Amino acid sequence: MAQVQTHEIQVLEKGIHCAGCETRIQTVLDRLPGVTKVKADYKTQKVRLTLDPDKVSAQQVREKLVDMGYQTAA
Repeated sequence: MAQVQTHEIQVLEKGIHCAGCETRIQTVLDRLPGVTKVKADYKTQKVRLTLDPDKVSAQQVREKLVDMGYQTAA
């Protein structure tokens, strides 16, 4: 069984504006190899995800969010 880790990433400066942003983030991150579950929440400005660290790191997910135009906490 693959090792999985749960991470929470804080998005800064009210970057997740609406349900459409949630859907966009969830769709893009869910396509990353190793991401098994993702939930974005515009009310809390957080992205919670479960990933396989052998396939993708939390840092790579943060970089993808930045590529999408969102700022994240380290």
